[in-house]
Amino acid sequence: MNKWKNHLSLLLFTVTCALTFNAQAAKSNKTAQISIENFVKLPGARDVKISPDGKHLSMVLQSKGAGNLAILDSKKLKPVAVFGVGSKKKGNAVGDVFWVNDERVIYTTTNSYAWNRQMLGGNNIYAANIDGKRRKIIFGPEAGEQSTGTNKKARKSDMGNMHIIDLLPDDKKHILVAFYPWSETKVSWFLNRSAMPIVYRVNVYSAKKKKMDNLHMPLATGFTDNAGIVRFSVGTDDNSHRQIAYKDKQRGDWTPLSIKGFEGKHIWPRGFTADNQSAYLEAYAGDGTRALYLHNFNNNTTKKLFHNEQVDVSHYIYDFDENEIVGVGTDQGLPDYQYFDKKHSTVKLHRSMMATFEGSDISFTSTTKDKKQVIVKAQSETNSGDYYLYDREKNGVNYLASDYEWLDPVAMATTKSMTIKTRDGTTIYGYLTKPKGSDKNLPMVVFPHGGPHGYRDYWAFDWEVQLLANRGYAVLQVNYRGSDGYGLAFKEAGHGQWGDLMQDDLTDATKAMIDSGVADGKRVCMYGVSYGAYAALMGAVKAPDLYRCVIGSAGVYSLPLMFKDGDIADRESGLAYLKTVLGDNPADLKSRSPAFNVNKIKAEVLLIHGSKDERAPMTHAELLMSQFDEIGKKYQWLEIGNEAHGYYDETNRLTVYNKILGFLDQHIGAGAL
Repeated sequence: MNKWKNHLSLLLFTVTCALTFNAQAAKSNKTAQISIENFVKLPGARDVKISPDGKHLSMVLQSKGAGNLAILDSKKLKPVAVFGVGSKKKGNAVGDVFWVNDERVIYTTTNSYAWNRQMLGGNNIYAANIDGKRRKIIFGPEAGEQSTGTNKKARKSDMGNMHIIDLLPDDKKHILVAFYPWSETKVSWFLNRSAMPIVYRVNVYSAKKKKMDNLHMPLATGFTDNAGIVRFSVGTDDNSHRQIAYKDKQRGDWTPLSIKGFEGKHIWPRGFTADNQSAYLEAYAGDGTRALYLHNFNNNTTKKLFHNEQVDVSHYIYDFDENEIVGVGTDQGLPDYQYFDKKHSTVKLHRSMMATFEGSDISFTSTTKDKKQVIVKAQSETNSGDYYLYDREKNGVNYLASDYEWLDPVAMATTKSMTIKTRDGTTIYGYLTKPKGSDKNLPMVVFPHGGPHGYRDYWAFDWEVQLLANRGYAVLQVNYRGSDGYGLAFKEAGHGQWGDLMQDDLTDATKAMIDSGVADGKRVCMYGVSYGAYAALMGAVKAPDLYRCVIGSAGVYSLPLMFKDGDIADRESGLAYLKTVLGDNPADLKSRSPAFNVNKIKAEVLLIHGSKDERAPMTHAELLMSQFDEIGKKYQWLEIGNEAHGYYDETNRLTVYNKILGFLDQHIGAGAL
């Protein structure tokens, strides 16, 4: 390690007491089995950013499951201050961190509880000086007292959700916050889905706020121009259709965005040009992939800046000086970038860093006001992310921190992109991760992503994939039809196809790995979370002889039940969405539900569920198990009593993955031989 890495190691050990893994020992034996504890641990350091004057760094450090904020001297890399949220409530932790001027940072919060370890948005914004002083809540439910009873003059709390929409970089005292009010019952508060969001300008010192605007519809998202004026408002109506409104000035009225002759669908704003006269718009090019357009509001003309007909735009490179888009990235397989002006200083830096950290993907987290120092993040499928400080004047980089410093990238397995031809001749894309030193006839875990619509797998670090590969399993990830990233027609091809076309794509990809000799056809298991759990169980229904075992975690197993239970079904737009992606024929829904097809399942089954899950309530697992019990089908079961839709507590993660690895070993691993 160089001196920079040693500084951080000492800091992390002193502050978080988290680094129990001997990194040097791991490097001496690159193929050694790494403990589960080191995979399930939360990132040790994250969200590294530099102050506008370049004198200080901020980073979030993990300590006993909670994020603490560290402010460091950027030259000496020694802590100036390390502090937590400052709330008396247990379970509160630092979320996202932003510099608002040279001396003051703001940070959002997350919270969790002993009875529910899921990290939820805390809806509070704190501000603090770099030495940790003058720390206070400037916005949120805990920002004031209720002005009721005898305390009539008390400051009202901001009872609702919030979203920071602009840091106002030219204003050292204020930020813009969108506020989504709650309604009150006798026993609790709940999100008011009919209330109009309010945009406030908030003072980061005094916490005083001033109403600046309303967004155009409930639950809309606001977008500002480079002058901090809210110009776009984007929401979803009760029919699950996107609605976008626009205004040309602060006091103007919202009007539906209408661009005559424009081919784009599902528009999403991505920024403004320096003069604020033109807006960058991302949209599907007809039914094809997402493209980037530039629309001029003065003459109402639109120019297509970039379009790849095979894959959506997925990354944007913004100019440090004017905040204009100077490059785009796509992910058909590995990340690939196209630059609009190769002589531009930001583009030159990005290209230089891509060459310096060959085999990594590069992003910039922050820069100083004079643009002479930049925080660079380099990451890959084997590297969760390293942060570096780039100095333009010295033209050099120095290491700062890593997300998972205790996981040596050299010890991780590589991931290759791949293409598969399905039975109907369609090309689909995915990723294959093989254990180090292994190549053929491997036990394989098929690992479908959740979502499923609006989500996809990327070539990126995934600690679950790396844990499985470290235990000797090949891992197959497939962007089946219905996935995001490959155009509107590709995504909508999955509508009404849960358990049918989407499942066939996973089956075809699995068979392709067996036919190529990568996977041992007798040792294949499918494991998934949420929709991935549904796909795993439906894989055992549709291809009963293909999978030796299946694992469903936090899964939905009855399509009819999705219309009755869960947080999607509790709103009109959610019901409209379900009808679109699932269909609404009761008999058809049952035919595509694992819970009503248990007699077809031959595979060994493991089910895992958090009892606090509201997205996929445990009624799904309970129904499936009752159906198994009725026919005498054996299965394994693990309930986590204080988790919801996913597992966030490190102790719970350890329990879950000990169970998963034991199950895999028993059925397709060394224990099955």
